Amino acid sequence: MNITRLVLPGAAVALAATLLVPQPSEGFATLGFKLPQSQRDFRIFNNFSDPGANNNTVIDPDFPGYDGAELAIWKGCVEWASEPHNMNGLGDPTQTVLGSGQANFDPSFQGNANGIGGINDNVHSELTGSSGGVLAFTESPDTSGWRIRYYSVWNWKDGPGSVSSGTDLQGVACHEYGHALGMDHSANTGATMYPSIFGSGTSQRSINADDIAGIQSIYGVIDLTKKPHIETLVGGATIHITGFNFELTDNEVWFTQAGSGGNGDPKKVTGVVSDGTTIDVVAPASAGAGDVLIKKGFVTGQKGISNPFAWDPTTGPSCGVVINYCTPGTSASGCTPSLTTTGEPSATNAQPFVVSSTNMEGSKDGLFFYGTNGQQAVSWGNGSSFQCVIPPVKRGGLLNGTGTPNTCDGLLSQDINARWAAKPAHNPGAGAIMQLQLWYRDPANTSNQTTSLTDAIEFVVCP
Repeated sequence: MNITRLVLPGAAVALAATLLVPQPSEGFATLGFKLPQSQRDFRIFNNFSDPGANNNTVIDPDFPGYDGAELAIWKGCVEWASEPHNMNGLGDPTQTVLGSGQANFDPSFQGNANGIGGINDNVHSELTGSSGGVLAFTESPDTSGWRIRYYSVWNWKDGPGSVSSGTDLQGVACHEYGHALGMDHSANTGATMYPSIFGSGTSQRSINADDIAGIQSIYGVIDLTKKPHIETLVGGATIHITGFNFELTDNEVWFTQAGSGGNGDPKKVTGVVSDGTTIDVVAPASAGAGDVLIKKGFVTGQKGISNPFAWDPTTGPSCGVVINYCTPGTSASGCTPSLTTTGEPSATNAQPFVVSSTNMEGSKDGLFFYGTNGQQAVSWGNGSSFQCVIPPVKRGGLLNGTGTPNTCDGLLSQDINARWAAKPAHNPGAGAIMQLQLWYRDPANTSNQTTSLTDAIEFVVCP
């Protein structure tokens, strides 16, 4: 079995000759630093000259927008993330789970760079020539950043399946990124951070228990009681995120940059409100396909950034898919209504699409209102509810509530398809993404408006 030298951080390259043969002892080692929140980014300058490094042209839905070397390196880095990528860990046929770090660390993929960058610019790129048996190396890893170079003499392969010949770019990237995070070489022959690879290096894609112990020693064991966590992400330009441990008023949503270039800083939406478990946000025009992360605005330590979750601005909910978002108000009688639907929204179909609000206070009037300008969460009345549909809006007409006053057995319903048929100017047309919410009377509410609002729904109108 061939043993080839991997990489060492910076000046340690000269010592590689002493680390060619597997050692009997085991155990990780660290470089004595940890990356701050401002250094979670990484980019790729795809100057790889070997066609094998960009042989894969299939876009993976769990890693949208990138193929070839960019995709291989993205996967290699995200293996160190705190939790499975997209919460499913899919995307690599050689691994059961991608995203195995189990520490309070998560990377921010920032797409392509326009050059190799400086030694603190956090860029992966190829380097002309060779240096003995060294495959790649990490320059100047410290709290200020790093740079990773891959020697062009090697026959780099991008997978995505197991690489039987040549050198696996994903496996080597995973090892090198470990150095960037503060990991030194391990004496454990099965570890990704072992200084040599066996065969093509595909096995280096998956960090093992020794690597996990090492990253946890730097960033701490993952703390799901404090660290923000993304469970689901739905939407194109308008995104609905569910999870937990979000701030109420000061979240940052981090996106991968669109195009190439930049300085590594994520594209951000700041000051985003949440009820602690949901976030609704409109992506900035500068954001592109890649990963989304949530940062708790008030938290500067290692527990302030969520797991990464893939997002593609060109895709959104499928026709007819309905998602609930925003926080409903609670009436003076303690009723917290929520919207449900039956049927399918359609621009032309006469079949019903009924929106109902259950757990309403009985015998209270209300009306549905809707628009196509996106989601928001603007405080309403005394602040106990939110207006969740961006104006201008259209109204569905006043409805008479059923049920018993001062109880929560009320119900308000409307067939939205029938409403559009009666009011063609309200019909947004097939493919439109619509937001809808219910306004209802709440006379005992201390708000001077004596009204309240439910949660909201967003859906894509079918043909």
